[in-house]
Amino acid sequence: MKELDMNNQVIMVSGISGQLGQTISNAIINNGGKVLGMDVSSAEMKKTAKSYGWNKDQILLQEVDIRDKSAIEKAFGNGLEYFGKITSQINNAGVSVFAPWTERSEKDFDWVTDVNLKGTFFCMKTFMQYCIDSGNEGAIVNVSSHYGLISPDPRIYTDCARRNSEVYGATKAGVIQMTKYFSVNAIADGAKIRVNAVAPGGIKNPWNPQGEDFQKLYSERCPMGRLAELEEMVGPVLFLLSQDASYINGHTLVVDGGMTAW
Repeated sequence: MKELDMNNQVIMVSGISGQLGQTISNAIINNGGKVLGMDVSSAEMKKTAKSYGWNKDQILLQEVDIRDKSAIEKAFGNGLEYFGKITSQINNAGVSVFAPWTERSEKDFDWVTDVNLKGTFFCMKTFMQYCIDSGNEGAIVNVSSHYGLISPDPRIYTDCARRNSEVYGATKAGVIQMTKYFSVNAIADGAKIRVNAVAPGGIKNPWNPQGEDFQKLYSERCPMGRLAELEEMVGPVLFLLSQDASYINGHTLVVDGGMTAW
């Protein structure tokens, strides 16, 4: 990733313990920024922070279930008190279910919808209201998925139980639509803010590797012939937060090796 000057930046990152959340947060910190990190498990966040060597001057960890609006607001307030400002937001937290749609329970459907859509909205609302009240400029990057644009190809999931679901794709499409909506309406309502999204394609998982057949078949399906490396998602996210993207608003940057271009 090209070095970006993130000095004086304090960025809220949800889902910080996940593979993408921690990789992005580490890049922010390595480039001089500070992070207000949120996730559902304090223990996992502390484990992550220790593994990277983050210190208390660089990051504030807050245990938050983003389905709880009041918990987000409290954590955000703690971040403001701790750092004095919040300049940007990365809405990365997301969940999925992997059972066949014929076995989908209402409970599982609601869980994915509540985290991926309602939780993302609550996070955005909190930050956008802060920008309106404070008059500060800001930027939001929402993490969607290429499966918000296309459907998973069932033929490539021969040895991989993590077949993405209908509700996951629907919520990630919803994230793209909310990105468009607030890129227009947040400004109209007085927020000096840009709202964009990234839509990653399949990412190689070093901690829980996908099946060998899946990796082979996915790679054959992708024009670039491989899954993404985790670090290849960092630059697009940080670019959209940066001043280099100062006139980019309402855009979804698809980072999928051309998968959606077929």
